[in-house]
Amino acid sequence: MEEESQEPTTFFQLHDEDDNTNDSDDSDDSDDSNNFNESDDNKYLTYDELSFNKRRKTSTGYIALRQKKVYVCLLQLSSGYIIKFHKKDGRNLLLPEWFESNEFVRKIVSRSLRSVAVRLRYLSNIPDDEYGYDEYGNMTYYDLKEQVIESYLVESRIRRAMRNVLMRWRNYQMDKRHQDIIDPITLSEPEKCVILYDWSMKRKFVFDAKSLAIHIEMALLYHEDGFAMPCYPRNPWTNLEFTYRQLVSIYEQLKTYGELRWGFVTLRKHNFNKDIWHKYYHTSITLKSIQTSLIQLDTYNARDLLEDFIIMKINEIVDVTPYLINIYRTAILRIPRHWIIEQWKQAAFLHYEDQHFGWNHIVMINKICRRLLRKQHILINDLEEKGYIH
Repeated sequence: MEEESQEPTTFFQLHDEDDNTNDSDDSDDSDDSNNFNESDDNKYLTYDELSFNKRRKTSTGYIALRQKKVYVCLLQLSSGYIIKFHKKDGRNLLLPEWFESNEFVRKIVSRSLRSVAVRLRYLSNIPDDEYGYDEYGNMTYYDLKEQVIESYLVESRIRRAMRNVLMRWRNYQMDKRHQDIIDPITLSEPEKCVILYDWSMKRKFVFDAKSLAIHIEMALLYHEDGFAMPCYPRNPWTNLEFTYRQLVSIYEQLKTYGELRWGFVTLRKHNFNKDIWHKYYHTSITLKSIQTSLIQLDTYNARDLLEDFIIMKINEIVDVTPYLINIYRTAILRIPRHWIIEQWKQAAFLHYEDQHFGWNHIVMINKICRRLLRKQHILINDLEEKGYIH
């Protein structure tokens, strides 16, 4: 009985727009606006109060322009929730009229094309089995929520299809302009092509898969003197950072060629957010930078880091002489790939790893150092044979 006594939903709409600019119309409009009574049936209609009169200058003087009333379109649901629409609502749709001709549904669909959270919150205000009538008693809509969801799904599919068509057309236009197929890193023709399209620059970029994977890994694991300073991957052609869509495309293409590296794979797990990635893998990146510095020995600080460790461990066993310091300093500089120096690198990395994690491998490290000191005469002989020392 309560459902029968409930008043049906009513939709009030006002279209009062006229572009004529006659002085007589201005006076009539001002009278109508003054005579507007809030107790009328259209109680959900509102007007903006115009605080000034616009005028247009002509050859004969100034003509007062007619003040336009604001387009108002309100929909009151059975739950009491009121939806206010604007004049532009319902225009930005690809949904054909023959599929959905209901004006209210089209307006709601045009308002709900936003994020998922906003869309769900917007639709939650529409009750199930919602129906309504206009002021003449004709049914305006039935099962409003179901109609809106169905129309939105069709609109999303049409937009996705049109977006694919637009993307293919843009790629076709950039393919026609592209001429050189040279990898900017190796300066040679790529063996496994990774293709990127940048519509903002209207250019097509081609890379070699292996060289691009190494380039990205070096940027992510960039370091200076053992301190990790990761950089976001950049386009070698433009020296600009790759966009999110470009990184996704690169990842999928490198995955197809089997050229993915550790840094890029872990960055993908955190949605290509470098700050979050660095926070989670700070320890691994730091140790990797120390290990790379000790292996390459390409900077003065890296060589000094290894030399300090060697002298420290020798001092724990025997007294270090200037001659012995010169031997190892020369070997680190001249023959950094010697097998004895490589063993010292391994011991040094274990030492700095223990300092970082708080581990205790001192017995293993001392054992390696004593064995190397017993064989340091081999290193001295090799330096003498090459003429580095006398």
